[in-house]
Amino acid sequence: MPLLPKIASFWRTLAQGRRLDADLDDELRGFVDELAARKVAAGMAPADARRAAAMEAGGLERLKEDVRDVRLGRLADELLRDVSYAWRMLRKAPGFTAAAVLTLALGVGATTAIFSVVHALLIAPLPYADPARLVFVWADQAAEGYPRAPLSGPELVDLDARSSLVDGFGAIWATTAALTGDTEPEQLRIGLVSWDFFSLLGANAALGRTFVASDEVNGPPGSILLSDAVWQRRYGSDPDIAGKRILVNGRPTTVIGVMPREFRLLLPQDAAVPDDLEAWQLLDRALPAFPRGQRFLRVIGRMRPGVPLDDAQLDVARVGEEISKVYTHYGAAGRKFETVSLHADSVREIRGALLAIFGGVSVLLVIACVNVASLLIARAAARTRETAVRAALGAGNARLLRQHLVEGLLLTAVGAVAGLAVAHWGLEALLALAPPALSRLSAARVNVPVVAFTLAVVFAWGVLLSLAPLSEVWRVRLAHAIRADAARSGGAGHGLRTLLISSQIALSVILVIGALLLVRTFLNVQRIDPGFNAEGIFSFRINTRPAKDYGLAVHRQLQGALSAVPGVAGAASISHTPYDHVPNWGGPYLAVAGADPSIAPQADYRSLSPGALELLGIRLIAGRSFTEDDDTTTDPVVIVDERLAARTWPNESAIGKRLGVDTFVTGKPAIWATVIGVVRHVRHRNPVAEVREQIFFPQRQVFRNPSVYIVKATGDPSAIVPSIRGALKAVDPSLPIYDARPLSVYVEDANATRAFTMQLAVIFAGVALTLASVGIYGVVAYSALLRHREFGVRRALGARTIEVAMLVARDAAVLLTRGVAAGLAGAALTGWFLRGLLYGVSPRDLTAYATAIPVLLAAGLVACVLPTRRAVAANPVEALRSE
Repeated sequence: MPLLPKIASFWRTLAQGRRLDADLDDELRGFVDELAARKVAAGMAPADARRAAAMEAGGLERLKEDVRDVRLGRLADELLRDVSYAWRMLRKAPGFTAAAVLTLALGVGATTAIFSVVHALLIAPLPYADPARLVFVWADQAAEGYPRAPLSGPELVDLDARSSLVDGFGAIWATTAALTGDTEPEQLRIGLVSWDFFSLLGANAALGRTFVASDEVNGPPGSILLSDAVWQRRYGSDPDIAGKRILVNGRPTTVIGVMPREFRLLLPQDAAVPDDLEAWQLLDRALPAFPRGQRFLRVIGRMRPGVPLDDAQLDVARVGEEISKVYTHYGAAGRKFETVSLHADSVREIRGALLAIFGGVSVLLVIACVNVASLLIARAAARTRETAVRAALGAGNARLLRQHLVEGLLLTAVGAVAGLAVAHWGLEALLALAPPALSRLSAARVNVPVVAFTLAVVFAWGVLLSLAPLSEVWRVRLAHAIRADAARSGGAGHGLRTLLISSQIALSVILVIGALLLVRTFLNVQRIDPGFNAEGIFSFRINTRPAKDYGLAVHRQLQGALSAVPGVAGAASISHTPYDHVPNWGGPYLAVAGADPSIAPQADYRSLSPGALELLGIRLIAGRSFTEDDDTTTDPVVIVDERLAARTWPNESAIGKRLGVDTFVTGKPAIWATVIGVVRHVRHRNPVAEVREQIFFPQRQVFRNPSVYIVKATGDPSAIVPSIRGALKAVDPSLPIYDARPLSVYVEDANATRAFTMQLAVIFAGVALTLASVGIYGVVAYSALLRHREFGVRRALGARTIEVAMLVARDAAVLLTRGVAAGLAGAALTGWFLRGLLYGVSPRDLTAYATAIPVLLAAGLVACVLPTRRAVAANPVEALRSE
């Protein structure tokens, strides 16, 4: 048959199927009428003639099926009929349909929302050109307690000159700059970059251009590249901004371009380069001549096309070995470079938490689908008589399978549509719940790849859910099923439902124990003494560039002015806040003059004004605090933490000892200072780890810019903000304050990932418990229904209420025992995977396990209340009469 007639026939089958069937009925009826008329003409009675004609024509229904079989589009037509039939059956059972759809929507929606985050952060490539070729280079100083250290300017030049497998290396360092001149002064978070930084990323400006090599002749600060946010907020989206001159730190600077709105720097979180930088300028062109020990650059590289990461790692490591031999600065320690994938390293700190969350929500999806499978099995058991009738009319196992497959897929499709809506709302709630420290989560979208993932999951589960009730369908025995009451024919299905719900309980146990482990971890972290007290302290930054003497004078005036503000108990300044997001400051130290500085241990450096230790609640163990007399007119002094004192002078007093330090960041501890005090170790970089030793300098001797001011309030810290701004303007109205926030916010941000993971785990565990309770209720209620007659007989024979209740409770006890036992075994394995997220608690913590079991038992008890009430309220007479 030619193509066009085939298409026409196919279309008639689909669009005009009812009319074709009606025509076929007319033809067959006419054929039988004609045969009957001939037999009547031959002398037969009309009734006998019609009966004989029908017998001669054969089974009319079979003839109809034979005719339909040869039509083009028959399978599609039958599929549409199956879909229509399935839709009618789902509409006839609104309670079942609503329960199944809502359960699926919850599971699919939660999984899709979390997967959108996983896809955005862990799977989707970085938003740069050919991102697979981008690498990040760290200096390995593990021997000095600094395994992921930045690089120096000369080392950046070495990498460019000596590497053979990397096209180029770019560098960045985060700092601040003040916009002044046109309106109110504003402090910006800026990145100082090498001229090729953006070209290596493959990131272009939306307006104007990025930096080129010739810009180094004029800068810095000859040119500046603005973010879209600053361009809109500060300059009203001026389309002619490129080429205009603005004041940056009081110096005329040319705007060369504006970056796209969606541009973000997604570097490793411990690189201390914020995602939301507001502008970029060039690094000092004298960078190659900086001291090799002045390490502050965060370095990216772009591998040449086709170069594997392993080869690039060896190539960069070779550069470290070569310069170790050439430059005596590195001494016996040498220089080691570690090269990692930029994408992998940018999510290193959050990958474990995200995978744990995704694992939890995947378990939740399985629980939801097991619940729906249980509902489908119960529904199939209730439709045993209908199935038997359809089988008696000629429907084979393949036909019944297809019908259930269509119904299951239709149900999951409706659940998927509802799930996508839940995912959209869930993602919004997720992002609202996420703290500012996890701002990268805002990149998550329910986009095409995420929807494709959802559809694949839904299709797979749709097939499995469709197959779940087949044990009920295929075990039908026609004569028995037609005679027997449907309520008695659920034995096999009941056994399968019991197995499914036991599995559901086991998965719920795993989620509950995992959530309890994370809750205990979070509580343990909250109990850690960080060595300081952030309560009631408000903080902000100021930048007093460029003159050091001017800056020191301003700090003295400002500290006095702030201390005099009503409602202020004290004010001080520090170089870094605890858990700061600005680059860390540290360097080597020596206790013996003439020792090899290349293997000197490393310490974190901090600069403090007088009164800062007391204001932060840092406990002084020995010696004294800094005073106003510790300035540039006196000998250098330092305060060290207890770890440095114990390591350097074990069993001795550190007070009065001499310590070589590197206050000017040259890499050589050439300044010798006297230890005047020892304090408790402060966990200022990580709440759960004591990272490195600490050395504190008096701000009046070692000036750092910008500085952080901490103000202790007698009441609400936010209430004194207007007074703080007034005091600052009285000292110098041209100085903007920025990063103004309570100090407790830094503490919250440091615990944000753990808190977020814990909250989601508790939510998932609560939903899993709810679904498990619903599943237990369904199985126990169904079992009680099957035993309705038995309960009636027992009550008639004098069984007490408690005895009947115990019979119902026994079914639930069997379910819970099996499920909890399997869940405890699964939780032991799950805890092993969670060990990287735990603190102060074992993956097999007995408290978590002992708490989870009563929680599950309580959920099971609640689920049994209603079936038990129905069982004990059964009327013996009605139960017997129903038989």
